[in-house]
Amino acid sequence: MINSTYQLIVLGNTNRFHTLVVKTLYNRIEELGLDKSVLDIIESSNFNIDYRPNTPVVGLYYGGDEKKDIEILEILKNDANIILPVFNSKNNFLEEIPEILHPINGIKVDSEIDIDALVNNILEGFSLLRLSRRLFISYKRNESRSAAIQLFERLELAGFDVFLDTHSIKKGDIFQDELWHRLVDTDVVVLLNTPEFLSSQWTTEELAKANSMSIGILQLIWPENSPERTAELSIPLQLKESDFVNNAFDKENGRLTDSSLELIVRNVESLRARSLAARQDNIITEFIKFSTMNNRTTNLQREKFVTIMSKKGKEIVVIPTIGVPHAFSYHQSEDLIKLIRSHGVEKIWLLYDHINIREKWLKHLAWLDGYLPVNSLKVTEIEEWLKKN
Repeated sequence: MINSTYQLIVLGNTNRFHTLVVKTLYNRIEELGLDKSVLDIIESSNFNIDYRPNTPVVGLYYGGDEKKDIEILEILKNDANIILPVFNSKNNFLEEIPEILHPINGIKVDSEIDIDALVNNILEGFSLLRLSRRLFISYKRNESRSAAIQLFERLELAGFDVFLDTHSIKKGDIFQDELWHRLVDTDVVVLLNTPEFLSSQWTTEELAKANSMSIGILQLIWPENSPERTAELSIPLQLKESDFVNNAFDKENGRLTDSSLELIVRNVESLRARSLAARQDNIITEFIKFSTMNNRTTNLQREKFVTIMSKKGKEIVVIPTIGVPHAFSYHQSEDLIKLIRSHGVEKIWLLYDHINIREKWLKHLAWLDGYLPVNSLKVTEIEEWLKKN
């Protein structure tokens, strides 16, 4: 059993939003299925006593009029830890933030709207959320094309890799294969629930597939329309006429107001952690179910991976992976093994659901298995895998 914790180092001049940042961070940790005790929050006053460089660390530096905690910043930087500079847009970043942090892209926090994005960046720094921030827009072109393009541009600005069919599929690529591939690899679906949304075969299938994979869905419900109730993990956001420029929502070229776009971004950030946690739990549950059926004992660690003893009596680590395993997934798993500090680990496996992943990617993963110390395992192959290992 691993007893490691994550360390958030809080430096600088904490602002009026800090208490809410901490509260939101703890809420997200619980939504990920972890206990609050996995996180230690350390300030400059107890840094020298409690800081442990051999555990996952994220530094949070609140800018202010005076430059504080420079020596600690030097230590964190030398230890190659992630540091997030936080500044207020009303002030100058270069004036608020120490020179040592000037090369780092800062995070603006000047209202509660910005808190979810900051918290998700912290979780990404801990590798509790994957670094890729993928989002899928599902819509009906002849009802909401302009609003979809608006969302594409605004969510990309917020740091998401957004899939929009008219913008994201390369010329000559197989349209439907790439669409399903991107859907399985997304964190959140933003569904533009217009009156005729479900009259299309493709939008109906997109909703069904997202629901079957437990992907979080943010429903933007057009005025005078009703929520789609088939989605399990869904946030319904009822739009009003005033959420559209000039109250024009009933045409293809209807555009959302700036304030409604900001509200949508905030809801996407909030839903993302819950969506990824639900998908991870589904994969873990599937592995434990088959292990129990085959009389194998598993241990679910609080860092949300599973350990199981091989037939040779050595420990195997199985890490549930959301979406398409990429090179970062393999690298992240090796870092996790260092965290485990167990010399008896025989093998690391990335467990993933391969349904709707394109064949060229599955071949690439099979090729990687032959060259890397981390291997991949499909959910559908668990039972056969248990017989061999």
